[in-house]
Amino acid sequence: MTLAIAVGMGVAILAVSLWVVRMLATPPPAEPDPDQVTEVAVDYRCIVCGMRLTVTHAQDAALEAPRHCREEMVEVP
Repeated sequence: MTLAIAVGMGVAILAVSLWVVRMLATPPPAEPDPDQVTEVAVDYRCIVCGMRLTVTHAQDAALEAPRHCREEMVEVP
């Protein structure tokens, strides 16, 4: 019984260690091209908690609403 518990804990520690090493070895995403970034001024508000956010730069022409509290934020006029 003790051997099974020790083997299970060893496998769990090995799995977590491999996961951490993979996360550390993954390179960060590439920087966006400055020519594709445009200045915008769009205000959003979370419909759940009321947090406000102003987006000042966007990379895509079709700006999507960010998510907060697991819900999409609404644009404030």
